[in-house]
Amino acid sequence: MAGDLLLTGLSALSTYRNALDTTGHNIANVDTTGYSRQSVEIDSRPAQLTSAGYVGAGVQTSTVTRAYDNFIADQFRSSSSATAELDTYYDLSTRVDGALADENVGLSGALESFFTALQTVVDDPTSVPARQALLTEGEVIENRFGTLDRLFDDVTAQVNGSLNDTVLDINELAKNIASLNEKIITATGVGGGNLPNDLLDQRDLLVDQLSEKVSVSTNVQDNGAMNVFIGSGQALVLNTNVNTLGLQAQGFDASAMDVVLEQPNGDLTVTQFMNGGEMGGILRFRDEVLDPAIGTLGQIAVAMSLTVNEQHKGGLDLNGAQGLDFFSAPSVNVVNLSGSSLGVTYASATDLTTSDYSLTTTGGNYTITRLSDNTVTGPAAFPGSGSVTVDGLIFDVSTLSNGESYRIRPTRDTAGEISLAITDPREIAAAGPLVSNVTPANTGSGDIANISVSNLETSTLPTSNITLSFNGTNYVATGSDLVGSVVPTNVGGDNYTLAAPNYGTINFTLTGNPSMGDTIVLATNAGGVGDNRNANLLGDLQTKLTLNGGTSSFKDTYGSIVADVGRRTQAAQANGNAQRGLLNQSIASRDSVSGVNLDEEAANLLRFQQAYQAASQVILTSRSIFDTLLGAFR
Repeated sequence: MAGDLLLTGLSALSTYRNALDTTGHNIANVDTTGYSRQSVEIDSRPAQLTSAGYVGAGVQTSTVTRAYDNFIADQFRSSSSATAELDTYYDLSTRVDGALADENVGLSGALESFFTALQTVVDDPTSVPARQALLTEGEVIENRFGTLDRLFDDVTAQVNGSLNDTVLDINELAKNIASLNEKIITATGVGGGNLPNDLLDQRDLLVDQLSEKVSVSTNVQDNGAMNVFIGSGQALVLNTNVNTLGLQAQGFDASAMDVVLEQPNGDLTVTQFMNGGEMGGILRFRDEVLDPAIGTLGQIAVAMSLTVNEQHKGGLDLNGAQGLDFFSAPSVNVVNLSGSSLGVTYASATDLTTSDYSLTTTGGNYTITRLSDNTVTGPAAFPGSGSVTVDGLIFDVSTLSNGESYRIRPTRDTAGEISLAITDPREIAAAGPLVSNVTPANTGSGDIANISVSNLETSTLPTSNITLSFNGTNYVATGSDLVGSVVPTNVGGDNYTLAAPNYGTINFTLTGNPSMGDTIVLATNAGGVGDNRNANLLGDLQTKLTLNGGTSSFKDTYGSIVADVGRRTQAAQANGNAQRGLLNQSIASRDSVSGVNLDEEAANLLRFQQAYQAASQVILTSRSIFDTLLGAFR
C-alpha cells in the first residue's frame, strides 16, 4: 500500500515537474518571434483493481502541445502576402508616378512649351531668335524623352534586381524548410509520434517569411513533413525535396526576366503563376505600370517624330528650300528569334499601338499576331514580293521563308532615340510651299484656300505653275510637273486633294461659284520668307487627334498614362492600408491563441509549484507509512 502511494506521488512529482519546465519555457520565450505557447496535457493513470474496487494510480503527462490554429495561420499568411504585394507595388509605382507627373521631368510641360515657342514663330516667321527658341524647346523635348527613357531603364534594372533578390530569398527559405522537415520526421519517429513543437514553430516561421515573398499554401504529411506550394500551386518543397527558382532573360529582350522552375530536362517558365508577396507586386508593377508607360512614351515619341517631320517637310525654310526632318526618326525594334531578317517600318502614327507583335512562318504562310490581345493577321501565303500594313506598321514580306520567327517591338525603347535633327534656325520650314493666284479676268466667284502639301518629294518643287481650269463641271489641273491632266478629287464638302505624281499631294479648299473658263494658278512660294502657313499647320498638331486611331493628341495620350499610373498608385496605397488592417487583425488573432501571457504563466507557475510541493508531501507520507510498517515487523 505504501508502495502504491509512493508511485502515485512520484507520478505527480514527475508530471508537475514537466508542467513547471513547460511554463518556464513559455516565460523564457515570451519575446521569441514565431514561438507558440506550449502546455502539458495531463491524464490520470489507469486505476488498479483491488478487492475494494478500482484504486487510482496517480497522474501522467500524455504529451506537450502548442497553442496553434491552422486556420488563423493561413489567414495570417494570406494577409501578409497581400500586404507585401501591395506595398511593393506601391513603392515601385510611386517612383514612376512622381517622374511622369513632375513638371521638371515629365513630358507635359515640355510639350506645352514647345508648341508655345512654335506659336511665336507663327506670329513672326522671319524672327531668327523666335526660331532659335523653338529649336531650344525641341532640345528640351529630346532631353525629356531621354530622361524618362533612362528612368525607365533604371526602374527596369531595379525590378530585375529585386526579382533576383526575391528568388534567392525564396530558394534559401525553401532549403531551410526542407531541412526542418527532415529534422521533424526524425524527431517525431524518435519521440514515438510526439511532435517536436519548437521545430514546428521554426518551420512555421520560415513559411510565414516565405509568404512575404510570394503567396503560399501548405499541407502536412503523415510523417510530419510539410509540402509547400507557391503562386498558383507550383511545388516548392515536397517532403525533404526542394525545387529551385531561377531567372531567365526572355529571348527577345535581355532586360525582361522570366521566373523559371529549374528542372533537369529544361527550365519551366512560371512567371504567369507567381502572385502575392514581393514577387507578385514586382511582376504586377512591371505588367500594369512599367511596360505600359514605356510603350506609351515610345508611342508618343514615334508619333511626334512622324507627324512633325511629315508636316515640316511639307514647308519651305528661310532659304527657300524644302523642310528637312525636324526630329530624327526612331526605328522599329525587330528581334530575330530565328530567320534571316525582317524589314518593318512605320506607316502611320494614327494606327500605331503600344503592343508588341510576332511574325511566324510555316507551310508557306506567315502569321502576324498582336500580342496585347492575340489578334491575328493571316495566315497568308508568301507573296514573293511586296509588303503588308498592320496597325500602322509596314512588314516587308518579300523574302520570307518557312521556319522564321520574329518579335516586333515598335514602341519599346524608341523614346531614347528621338533627337533634334536640325540645328540652324533658318532651316525651320515655316512657309507653305505653294501660293495661289485667282486670275483677275475670272467672271465667277471661285476661290481657293487652306493650301498645304503632304508627302512632298525632295527637290521636286514645281518648276512651272499648276493651273486649275473650270470646265463647267470640274476643275482640271494642268502643268509640266503633272502627268497629264488631273481632276482634283473631292474628299468631302469643299475640301479637295490633287495627286501630283512628280510633286506630292496638294490639299486645298475650293469655294464660291466659278464660271466656265475661270482659272486658279498654283505656284512655288519663291521668296515667301514671311509666310507662316506651314508653321500654323505644325502648331495644329498640338491638338490634332493623331494617336490611338485618331482619338487623342500627344498631350491626351501622355495625360492618360499619367492618370492611369496615378490611379493605380493611389489604389495600391488605399488597398495596402486596408490590407494592413486585416493583417493586424490576423496578428492579434494569432497572438490571442499562440502568444505567451505572462500573467497567465505566472499563475500557472504558482499553481504547478503548489501541486509539486503537494506531491512531495505524498512521497513523505508514503515514506512515513513505510517506516511504520517496517517498525511493526522489527
